[in-house]
Amino acid sequence: MITNLIVPVLNRYDLLQRMLNSIDYPIEHLLILDNGASHVEEDIGLNVPPTVDKTTYLPLPSNLGVSGSWNLGIKLFPFADRFFFASNDMWFEPGALETLDINAKPDELTLVSEFPNWQTFVVGEDVVNRVGLFDEALYPAYFEDKDYERRCLHENVRINLVAATVGHDNSSTIKSDSRFRFRNSTTFKNNRQYYDLKQRVDDYSQGHWNLVTRRQNDWTDGL
Repeated sequence: MITNLIVPVLNRYDLLQRMLNSIDYPIEHLLILDNGASHVEEDIGLNVPPTVDKTTYLPLPSNLGVSGSWNLGIKLFPFADRFFFASNDMWFEPGALETLDINAKPDELTLVSEFPNWQTFVVGEDVVNRVGLFDEALYPAYFEDKDYERRCLHENVRINLVAATVGHDNSSTIKSDSRFRFRNSTTFKNNRQYYDLKQRVDDYSQGHWNLVTRRQNDWTDGL
């Protein structure tokens, strides 16, 4: 059994439901972090498969971003030896979750071998202790995965690529909302500059959340 599955979502709840429908392996606790809840008036009405023992749905007042959502998931399961994550716009082919559970180790960062490798992944407890959390200065999305891989390699943490068959709709969040597309051109550039700076100065820290960056990179532009 997988002890936890952490799933952030911003929009496209239809794709989230598709991902939930693809779960075919026992999960003790499913955590859904709804970063777009403040812009949804109706009940999204998700159906969770019977293989999930417990579900926690957290509607958030604003978008935590990718790093912040992943970090919150880790913090909410402090006694887990591994932390399992999935994007809302991916899906598991039969047996994929079981493959992840069998192959993911507490001292490794486990990614899927199919691109994009971070569509579902597992962070071991030893990795969090050695590398830290994800850098929330990278907001709301992009380069948080590359930054974490770089920091793992610096700490000699093994990155395990597992042949778990999954599917993914690339950039579905941005494609489905014109506000996100408009703001993404700015925030992508800002995050790349910050990531490049960390490389130039040999910064392997987890960084920190910054109010100025949070406001500047807001995808909804105040909406």
